Amino acid sequence: MIDPQELFDRVKQLWPAEVSILENEQNDIYWSLEKRLGDDDWMQVAAWSFHQALEKCAKEAFAQGKEVLLTSSVTVDDFDANVRKNLKHESWSADKPLYGSLGLKH
Repeated sequence: MIDPQELFDRVKQLWPAEVSILENEQNDIYWSLEKRLGDDDWMQVAAWSFHQALEKCAKEAFAQGKEVLLTSSVTVDDFDANVRKNLKHESWSADKPLYGSLGLKH
């Protein structure tokens, strides 16, 4: 069983504490991670889901006039929502049941 909190914690550690939102830094970091993660499908979907949640936070921060975003702004709830949305793709149909629920300890 894949624990959402553990997956979130693992992928969050791969991101720097701060990301510039004025440049393409978020995408550059994501593409670098995608290459590094190779064939680890769960970390791949985690990295993409974290990037999606980070993008949402970046838009909010930019609207407030900020230039830098703390990656700690990404919540496990936003991450989890993105993972679940991404797991709806048919390529995940066999593995999707392995993804647990937030707050559920195994």
